[in-house]
Amino acid sequence: MSVRFEWDLSQVPAMPPHLPPKHEIKVQPQPEVELAWEGIQRAFLNEKAWMIGLEGHLDQLRGRIFPDGKSLEKMDFLVLQHGPRVVGCSALLALEGEGPQLLSGVIIDYEYQRRGLGVALLQASLLHLAEKGLLKAAVITRQGVPAARYLYPKFGGKSVAIEAKASAS
Repeated sequence: MSVRFEWDLSQVPAMPPHLPPKHEIKVQPQPEVELAWEGIQRAFLNEKAWMIGLEGHLDQLRGRIFPDGKSLEKMDFLVLQHGPRVVGCSALLALEGEGPQLLSGVIIDYEYQRRGLGVALLQASLLHLAEKGLLKAAVITRQGVPAARYLYPKFGGKSVAIEAKASAS
């Protein structure tokens, strides 16, 4: 079952997220699609909670962020780098409405998880959307995956289960 998390962006701490040395989060304009997609797939393939139905989820995700094989127009792509290596990303679309505005959700390479980097990237993503003038932001994920259990409730994230037919977005 899918779940939608929504945040009131006025509740997100305004100070920049804390990152360990040699880590930085920045906007990557027009990411190289195949390189970005390879990193996204690798992160999902290493997360056991996504194994069932992963192919369908990845197909939907690719269509949402890279339609026609290129970046979605008006999408901002945040990357988390450790030195020169991209170890996380978050595809964002700063449009008011139902969303989701966090198109990809927060994606962190498996070997970099459980270090607070996902929290930092989530905060940076939400702050970025607030700076673009949004009041609320949302993401859709699968119920029970680590992000739904531990990450998305941060910063006041509120969840609502989605009926199977509505989760196709």
